[in-house]
Amino acid sequence: MIYLTKKYAQNVCYLELSRPDKKNALNKEMILQLIDYLEKTQNSEQFRVLVILGKGRFFSAGADLEWMKEAKDQNEEENMADANLFNKLYRSMAEYPKPIVACVEGGAYGGALGLLACSDVVIATPEIFFRFSETSIGLIPATVAPWIVRKTGPSFARATLISGLPFSATDALNNGLVHYLYSQDKIIPKTREIANQIAGNSPVATKETKILMNRIDRQFVPIDEELTQYCSTKIAQARISKEGQEGVSAFFEKRKPTWNN
Repeated sequence: MIYLTKKYAQNVCYLELSRPDKKNALNKEMILQLIDYLEKTQNSEQFRVLVILGKGRFFSAGADLEWMKEAKDQNEEENMADANLFNKLYRSMAEYPKPIVACVEGGAYGGALGLLACSDVVIATPEIFFRFSETSIGLIPATVAPWIVRKTGPSFARATLISGLPFSATDALNNGLVHYLYSQDKIIPKTREIANQIAGNSPVATKETKILMNRIDRQFVPIDEELTQYCSTKIAQARISKEGQEGVSAFFEKRKPTWNN
């Protein structure tokens, strides 16, 4: 299955996450396709700005829980490989030489918020909510956590990652996860306008500025190999843990997990 659709206009690529029946949840195949596209287009002259959005005017529900549930039948090595896919995707986005604009409608949860954290400009509608729901289902928001801390700072990251409580687009704006809010009738034309303005800037200067900002970011929150492997280990362990499997099962069975009985 192809889970990405692409449209090109005025030096901009509009890359659409396309699993609308699953609220564009990130499964293994979609993540691999995203990584492959990012790697293959780094030096492409076909476009200068990448816009990521979700099909059906919903950004993404985060990691596909059906994929998470499969962890119980996988060995430790396979679980680590799956966890590392998110690490690779986030790093590929953060280090992508072209500017990335995220256009967020409907909502974004869990691992999908890592796509926002690794984008350069994030545009959303004011009525939507965000949530790191991992702790409510026995999982750990491990691979996304460093990128959220880098984007928002530790205080807001700590509150939202630990509590699992939803937060508003205004909260996201005030803490740097979102940069612009536009109503639903204006968000698409405004996203095009912003993307076109960025595409009109000097390509070399824009690329070098992104390299500069990445270097500065690394001084504040160094996301090195040791940290990413630690994060992968935490989520890999949580996926096969008793509470992780119970939480995911309870979600699909529409019941409370046993720790709430």
